[in-house]
Amino acid sequence: EMPLETYVEGVTAAEIADDFPVEAIRAQAVAARTYAVYKQSRGRPAEHPDADVCDDYSHCAAYQPDAVKTFSTGYSRIRKAVKDTAGQILTCDGAPIAAVFHCVSGPKTESAADVWGEDVPYLQSVVSPGGTAFDGYESAVTVSADDFREKVGSAFPAADLSGPPSAWFKASVRSDAGGIKTVKLGGVTVEGTAVRELFGLRSTNFTVTTADDSLTFHTIGYGHGVGLSQYGAKYMAENGADYREILAHYYPGTELTRLGA
Repeated sequence: EMPLETYVEGVTAAEIADDFPVEAIRAQAVAARTYAVYKQSRGRPAEHPDADVCDDYSHCAAYQPDAVKTFSTGYSRIRKAVKDTAGQILTCDGAPIAAVFHCVSGPKTESAADVWGEDVPYLQSVVSPGGTAFDGYESAVTVSADDFREKVGSAFPAADLSGPPSAWFKASVRSDAGGIKTVKLGGVTVEGTAVRELFGLRSTNFTVTTADDSLTFHTIGYGHGVGLSQYGAKYMAENGADYREILAHYYPGTELTRLGA
């Protein structure tokens, strides 16, 4: 058990670089606090019935347990950003929002509807500049044809991968932000999120090139692409936006409120 603000310090330290502009760190702190309160409001899930949140970034949020014991210059900036925004969360219709966030999107963020199939009014696709400042904005993963057949055959037994690799991918459907929503893989319609997970891709915004015995995924961005882009927040802060403006941009239609107010 720990106080909410102590938890937010650990999440913020784990989720965003301490040399980011302070307004971007403040925005991340509010998003982390909001998401924690949102998770509490939903009740404890079956994955961890004895805790409100976990430290698995793919399920709840990353958490740096030693952050509270560290008094480096960088961490003092994170602690101050959390203190500056203490108690502040984002709400929609009076309820805490699912303030999801990610490292860096493509030129636009993804909508929740395109990634998870649920339309959420404050998780829409918005313009998100500045992503190219991230070293891994563009990346590639190469898979041998044999490994590809093995993984796809296990996950999607109905897929026909009897021909050359160049014939395996067909009829992709992209979101407005560029992510693969669905693609026909060996004649089977597969979600882009499933392909990303299967091959450890950085995002669903990918293209594929093939050789006789291998396939290479070329990706843009890092993360699910929904909600706050940390590098987008960095760019906005560097160009004069404060944390309120950053949050209003990435979570349109929400209100910044104080817990207990």
